[in-house]
Amino acid sequence: MRIKLNHNVEQLEMSGIRLFTAQASAYENVIKLTIGEPKFTTPEPIKEALKKSLDNNRTFYPSFAGSETLKKEIIAYEKRVNGVEYAMDEVLITQGATGAIFTALGSILNPEDEVILFQPTYIAYQPAIEFYKGVPVFVDTTPNQFQLNYDDIKKNITPKTKAIIVNSPNNPTGVIYSEESLNVIKRILDEHDLFVISDDVYAQLVYKEATFLNQDIRYKDKTILTQSLSKPYAMTGWRIGYLCAHKDIIKSAQKIQQYATAGVPLFVQDAAEVALNTNVDEMTAFYKQNRDDVVSILRSNNIPFIYPEGAFYIFIDISTKGLDSWKFSTQFLDEYKVAVIPGVIFSPKSDYFIRVSLAASNHDCKEGVRRLVLFLYGEK
Repeated sequence: MRIKLNHNVEQLEMSGIRLFTAQASAYENVIKLTIGEPKFTTPEPIKEALKKSLDNNRTFYPSFAGSETLKKEIIAYEKRVNGVEYAMDEVLITQGATGAIFTALGSILNPEDEVILFQPTYIAYQPAIEFYKGVPVFVDTTPNQFQLNYDDIKKNITPKTKAIIVNSPNNPTGVIYSEESLNVIKRILDEHDLFVISDDVYAQLVYKEATFLNQDIRYKDKTILTQSLSKPYAMTGWRIGYLCAHKDIIKSAQKIQQYATAGVPLFVQDAAEVALNTNVDEMTAFYKQNRDDVVSILRSNNIPFIYPEGAFYIFIDISTKGLDSWKFSTQFLDEYKVAVIPGVIFSPKSDYFIRVSLAASNHDCKEGVRRLVLFLYGEK
């Protein structure tokens, strides 16, 4: 019997980040600076809330849209932090930001609709767009120090353009979009009938004063906010996030979630209520210290990099070695037992960069970058 598979799924590739991380797992005593996973365990009050929920037997089927109490907490949080008011029917509880992005794209895309992505870009966007038979359109931000340029975007907009995905702070660069970049997006929104999907998963992990697109209420109906509790609250394995958008988009997204996942466990949602009221300053300060220590080592050795203003990644220029980023990362792993992510995973034009995660211990971050200096220049 010949196994006939879904052509949409066959064309999807496995995550390059996961593939390289799995490759690193075959080595012993490796410093892993690959996946963006906090070194912290989930704060105790959040875990206690889950235990209490289990004791109260909150183990039955959840609502597809999410619990009323959690949605109220999300509404309060968004009002408090971002100054935007959402109604109950403008919020959907999802399985992480990945679930939010997937259901959001499924709600707005028709075959051949185009979505603009800014390279280097997070790897999950393109497969999700293509799964719905949409067309990703790439705009390279490298020439603009990874900020946005009006002309570069404008020339890529067509009658089929349905959305733009914005990720700030950015994965993989750690760059926060400036006021000028945000104004570029706003100008595009003023001129065209399209959506912006604002992927704000790192918005709490910032090292300077910052503003974000979703905070401008003038564009509320055109903005689709996707959020996750994974990064700021060290809840990666809990798989919970949310989607905020116009009620018609939420209604459509809920249909997708209804058949794809049937919702998020109630006991996880109960714990998420506590998470949204948890202070994460200590974690942010830890990542900032890692950033500062790594930057100090790089600067003292004249290694070029993109200065990260948020998230917990640093994009390092490895062009002096004369290797493409995958060969570089493989050889670095072989010889120095340090695992990093090849830049080519995020964009063909980022093949002379590597992404280093700053979510590891301070020791591992510093030691990994010290070994990087040796790999680039030899004993110094």
